[in-house]
Amino acid sequence: MREPGESEDAGRIQRALENARTERDRLGDLGRWSEADEAVLVTLRDVLAAASHDIIGTDLGGLVYVAGSPRPGHARLKGNWGPVPPDRLHATCAMLLVNRGREPKTVVELAHRALESFAWRDLGTFWYAVLALAYADDIAAAGHHLERAMARSGWSGPHPHSSALTALRARVAALGGEPRRAWQLLDAALRQGVVEQFHEVAVAWAIAALVDLGDLDRAEDLLLEHGFANALDGVVDRAEVLAARGALREATGRAQPAYEDWTACGRELAGWGVTNPAVLPWRSQAALCAAAADRRSLALSLANEELFHAQRWGTPQAVGSALRAVALVSDEDRDVKLLKEAADHLARSNARGTLLRARYELGVKLSVRAGDEDGRPALRAARETAAAMNSEAWVHRIDAALRRWAGEDADAKLTAQELKVLNLARAGLANKAIAARLHLGTSTVEFHLSNGYRKLGISGRGELPSLMMPVW
Repeated sequence: MREPGESEDAGRIQRALENARTERDRLGDLGRWSEADEAVLVTLRDVLAAASHDIIGTDLGGLVYVAGSPRPGHARLKGNWGPVPPDRLHATCAMLLVNRGREPKTVVELAHRALESFAWRDLGTFWYAVLALAYADDIAAAGHHLERAMARSGWSGPHPHSSALTALRARVAALGGEPRRAWQLLDAALRQGVVEQFHEVAVAWAIAALVDLGDLDRAEDLLLEHGFANALDGVVDRAEVLAARGALREATGRAQPAYEDWTACGRELAGWGVTNPAVLPWRSQAALCAAAADRRSLALSLANEELFHAQRWGTPQAVGSALRAVALVSDEDRDVKLLKEAADHLARSNARGTLLRARYELGVKLSVRAGDEDGRPALRAARETAAAMNSEAWVHRIDAALRRWAGEDADAKLTAQELKVLNLARAGLANKAIAARLHLGTSTVEFHLSNGYRKLGISGRGELPSLMMPVW
């Protein structure tokens, strides 16, 4: 039954959109995502051409995966913000290509087409197009359109659009290697209050920015404050929240729960047919967690699958990030070469946070292998990146590493067994569990840990999360 005052056209449009959602789900369950995309686009094209004045943004929820987008039954953005313009079709095409990890140049063209004649009526068109540009690593273009929006008084003042604009500016800043700026924007927005539709992504992106900065205590506080530490029942943007929580747990040495978060994130994205690691790099992160727990075959499988999808997308950021993961779970004879290759790709992108990690990890790997002469230059390059990001935590961490391997034990090489024991300790396993995993005595584990701490210049396992990564 139609709502009072609802036109016959509006009822027909709503039925068409609901049928499109049902067909998308059916085809998706069969893995026929190209057909699912076409069903969505055909319906969207038809309803926009027939009666665009009857459609508002929340009507289109559930047609395509976009972080922060409304879902059917969760139309939380109150009020009619104006009809959806035909430009939404171009923006939707761009996001579908992003999700499938295809044709980044076409994505950029479609996003620009959606925005070049944009009449500033439909927030969704703007949100989709700017995020598509950011995922395609065109941060400069995304920033240009955000500046245009900021110049409009209706978007930057006390108006619901301002919540979306702030969250979007922060996400683009983070993807562009400015996590400090991202955190500052989101912190201010969350204190003032964010429109409900964008609250979950705002918190998730704030946590992710803090993890990039190395401010893990504050990230943990934010996770607890907003109720995202336990079950996520009722959370709409589950993939983004799981990704942020997984990154935090991995950074604090909780490899198994981090692995569970990242694989759950992957399942959420799989339900939408999202394969592009530029959206969320869940396979890479899950691979690092698996490696930390000494599940090497699984780690290699996940990392190589991520690299396949990244190479298909083709941006330096995606390829560099995936190469970094492959390097960190690979054998000693190829890991350094792959890390150097990853850093070269990342240096041509905007992903300074991942570049920082790749350079730091390269420096650590070279340094723990009997003070290779390339270790210190790599660490110095990481420090320069950290300083450019205004990350005091990372600067202090790298300074400590530079001092550590300049000491008297700098040439003391870690043995393969010491590395395995240290990595399992970093993953959160107790000495008894490490002993059982490696078929060693508990006293032998303690001996290897003691030697490892001495060679690394640290006082105990509490310092491992900020120092170590899977090193074979």
